[in-house]
Amino acid sequence: MIRLVPMSLPEYQLFVARSAKDYAAEHVRAGTWEAGDALRRAHAELGELLPQGLDTPDHFLRSVWDASGDERVGELWYCFQRAQARPQLFVYWIGIDEKHRRRGFATDVFERLEAVAREAGAHRVALHVFGDNTAAQAFYSRRGYRATNIVMAKDFAR
Repeated sequence: MIRLVPMSLPEYQLFVARSAKDYAAEHVRAGTWEAGDALRRAHAELGELLPQGLDTPDHFLRSVWDASGDERVGELWYCFQRAQARPQLFVYWIGIDEKHRRRGFATDVFERLEAVAREAGAHRVALHVFGDNTAAQAFYSRRGYRATNIVMAKDFAR
């Protein structure tokens, strides 16, 4: 149902701008970053994770396409983390465009990722999800993902 196509440079540039904005907003909403500095921090983190952009080793940036309709439906960024005793595939970003959600595309992406991980000898697929993103948490739980650690905080009035 899907095709994963390597991002072009123009797609990558749009992805960086959009994902940095979304990532910064998530951190502000979670209370972990201040709004005035969040976008700078998001871009800095992306720069550290992708120092060579599309050519960063072990990182894969893909556009998600509907194979049957030949329409772009989202984007994906994952990497192979090999520093641990057992390698894992880590999903940094999955985004299905709003108008294409709840049509099975994310499920298809994860089925493909899990197959890629197994073929590469990874022992698992891991990802991060913000605490207030209950819809994503429910989706991952239905697919058999479990929480491996949880950070909790209590905010005080300023």
